[in-house]
Amino acid sequence: MTERSSGFALAVIATAAGIAMLYFLRAIVIPLILAAVLAVLVNALVRFIEKNWRSAPQWAAALLAALVVAGLVVATFLVLAEGAANMVKMAPALGERIDQLVQQVGHALRLRKTLSLETLIGEINVPRIAGTVAGSAGGLLSTLVLMVTYFGFIVAGRKRTGRKLAILAAERGDRNSLKAALTQIESTVETYLWVQTVTGIMIGAASWLVMFSLGLENALFWTVVLFLLCYIPMIGVTVGSVVPALFALLQFPSWWQAAVIFGGIQAAATVVGNVIYPRMQAETQNIDPIATLVSLAFWGLLWGITGAFLAVPLTLIVMMICANFPRTRWVAVLLSNDGKPSFPQAPPQRVRAIEESPARVGRSRRAPARGGRKRQ
Repeated sequence: MTERSSGFALAVIATAAGIAMLYFLRAIVIPLILAAVLAVLVNALVRFIEKNWRSAPQWAAALLAALVVAGLVVATFLVLAEGAANMVKMAPALGERIDQLVQQVGHALRLRKTLSLETLIGEINVPRIAGTVAGSAGGLLSTLVLMVTYFGFIVAGRKRTGRKLAILAAERGDRNSLKAALTQIESTVETYLWVQTVTGIMIGAASWLVMFSLGLENALFWTVVLFLLCYIPMIGVTVGSVVPALFALLQFPSWWQAAVIFGGIQAAATVVGNVIYPRMQAETQNIDPIATLVSLAFWGLLWGITGAFLAVPLTLIVMMICANFPRTRWVAVLLSNDGKPSFPQAPPQRVRAIEESPARVGRSRRAPARGGRKRQ
């Protein structure tokens, strides 16, 4: 009983220490995890290129895939930065429009005192807002640079990492289990990212068409924001439809444009979520809805908005790791949706984590010795 209590206490202490390290080292860990996620997308894109361009050498396919993914990330950052700058320029006009709406609400409620924006939140300091936005953009830029740096080294050292894992598995004598676990993790995260990306593009394209046709300013900015929010399950699309609708209410003198934007985004999300998403969703996304909400709250509290984006992939990885060990399998059972935390094996072409088998590694080590004996 004492051994069990001490083991439980050590587990609690180790977990608390791990969470503390994730929080205090978030400036280093977050770009690294984002780079690893991008590397998973590169692997999927490499297979797609090799399938459709069979004559291409492997290094060319990897380089092309890495350039495409990195270019899309940089383009996304530029669109967000430009949209944020436009929002700062529009701040005075938006403040006046909000003040008008607040006064209209006060008149509708028949308040004795005139209700205004200044009485609610005080004076709006545009330079302070601009400074805050500039500081956030600077922090985002540094994170982007660090993430791209990690991403380049991860892609360049993919084979080297695979050989190291093969050697480690051979020394531990559990090559098959390690290879299967790595393959499951890569396949599951890749499937989740693929489904969210495709459905996010569909929702974003339909939403951009609605916002552009109505003349909403910064329509491309709101489309990119909505696409990114699609990676946050349950609440992402809702937030992504409310925010541009509110800004439409500020931009246009009437309210029907905001209602059309909100309704159009919700209609696109409903069609995609109920018709397309269930057909694309794989068995690998076997995660309980309550566990999803808890993971969103936990990772959001730990890492902010970035943690909300990574909540589901990280929870899936934790569930798969716990499912492979008898002592922690109960955690995977609680996180799973059906109580059966088993994941289908990935097809052979997805096995990319380990490039060489231990037998080949062993033969490469013994080859010089055999050659030396022959020369003697």
